[in-house]
Amino acid sequence: MDMADRKGIIQALLMAQRDKQAEYEREAVSLDQAAALETKSSAGDKYETGREMIAQSRSIIQRNLAEAVANGDALQRMAAAPMQGRIGFGSLVETSLGWYLIGVGLGEIEFKGIRIGTASLASPLGAALKGKCPGDKQAWKGRTLEILVLSV
Repeated sequence: MDMADRKGIIQALLMAQRDKQAEYEREAVSLDQAAALETKSSAGDKYETGREMIAQSRSIIQRNLAEAVANGDALQRMAAAPMQGRIGFGSLVETSLGWYLIGVGLGEIEFKGIRIGTASLASPLGAALKGKCPGDKQAWKGRTLEILVLSV
């Protein structure tokens, strides 16, 4: 994989984050509509319980939305980050255990038939890989993790 693939992977992840953001925004609107339809009845406890459940759901959605926005921002910074000869923020790296994009932990993505894991620099894997170069080896979970390719 090369620099163009790195940018393509970041674009695919960015689109997925934007889709999540749009989904959370739709859910927030739906909750607002549900709250507007909620009317006070003679069963006051039921009304208060319903309002509290809506408020809790809104809080979760707002937290998820903020995370999706932050992840999107991090992906944009990764796309613009200058690549160096060592693993750092935004690096696409092939190891003896597979391919990883280092910068933000978003799970796995399949790109051109290859599974690529993502990891933040603060994660155990990101911290273990940070500053490494092709040819370096690192103990990882009882195995030896070798850096094979660093796409710069």
